[in-house]
Amino acid sequence: MTLVLKARPVDAAALAPYATVLSAADGKARAFPEVMEKDDVAGAHAFTILCPKPADGVVRVAALERHPHSTQSFVPIKAGRWLILVAPKTVDGAPDMDGALAFVAGPEDAICIGRDVWHAGLTVLDQPAQFGMIMWKADAAEDGVLWQLDQVVEVEI
Repeated sequence: MTLVLKARPVDAAALAPYATVLSAADGKARAFPEVMEKDDVAGAHAFTILCPKPADGVVRVAALERHPHSTQSFVPIKAGRWLILVAPKTVDGAPDMDGALAFVAGPEDAICIGRDVWHAGLTVLDQPAQFGMIMWKADAAEDGVLWQLDQVVEVEI
């Protein structure tokens, strides 16, 4: 059986438990300290340019990831629409897919996913893209946990 999620436009209030929408809505500068947050484990900030290819046809998500020691920010450099999919945790720490949310972001949307939040990997929808990704990279501690979902999530765009 497949779980179907309907993606909606980016909504800062709905995303707030999971991610911060990075925007200076008043047209002035705004600082986001969570983007440069560092954990109490040894490591360093990393800035990576990601170049994802667009999803081919129906968008299906088979795994989620989380980063126990870091936030992870995505800033479009050259992009069309892209997917944000987040999920709360169950009591035992697994992704709670009953509470999962999907959003369609655009080239003007940047986000900072909170520390230890289950989320889908970067998925672009319309065209090859370039994103700046900023995160704390732990030296020794595991900071990339991957969870294979029991059922594939199909996202309606």
